[in-house]
Amino acid sequence: MTLLTRGAAFVARIVLSAVARVTFEINDDVPRSGPLIVVVNHLSNADPPLVVGWLTPALGRQLHILAKESLFVGPVGPVLRSQGVTPVRAGGSDIEAFRAARAILDRGEVLCIFPEGTRSRTGRLQAAKPGVALLATRADVPVLPVGISGTDRFLPPDDWRPRLGTRITVRVGRPFTLSLDPKLARRQALHAASEEIMRRVAALVAPRHRGDYEPLDNRPAQP
Repeated sequence: MTLLTRGAAFVARIVLSAVARVTFEINDDVPRSGPLIVVVNHLSNADPPLVVGWLTPALGRQLHILAKESLFVGPVGPVLRSQGVTPVRAGGSDIEAFRAARAILDRGEVLCIFPEGTRSRTGRLQAAKPGVALLATRADVPVLPVGISGTDRFLPPDDWRPRLGTRITVRVGRPFTLSLDPKLARRQALHAASEEIMRRVAALVAPRHRGDYEPLDNRPAQP
């Protein structure tokens, strides 16, 4: 991990700690090496810097995030790339995004995904996009669930002004592996795997964020 990556995570922590009351909870059994998919619920534009700021030093590894290509304009592009942000074409094919994500994992690195695909307008968990479960099962790598609570009140979706002093909690669960149920049809199996992802995240967020998802225990999957 480069000095620039460490520095960017440090700045994110300093800035967010100055304007919000952030609590970070993590277990000791997080993967320190090898490919890893981090799945996080999405409530606010504050979520990416929050996750990068706290999870980067906790894992001791750089997080790679997919972002729309239009953000990579002028001098911003090299900066984003240096921080592990990979451009994907807005409106492009799912295959293109899948290949970009798979390349990150094939290099043995950490891929951070917001499986809902967009910020929740209600503060409640949304359904995960099926491509996340497909990627996790095909790549056969550990999945690390992360639950964020409170950022919808800190920086609401329709407002650019942060609510200073808002309580934010970031909880990191235990890694698990995801597989498709061979007894189900492919589409049903992908849906069940997607539901498992969101239920594991649900166990890590405040009850008001859980929506229709019953929390699933975040103990490691049995071999």
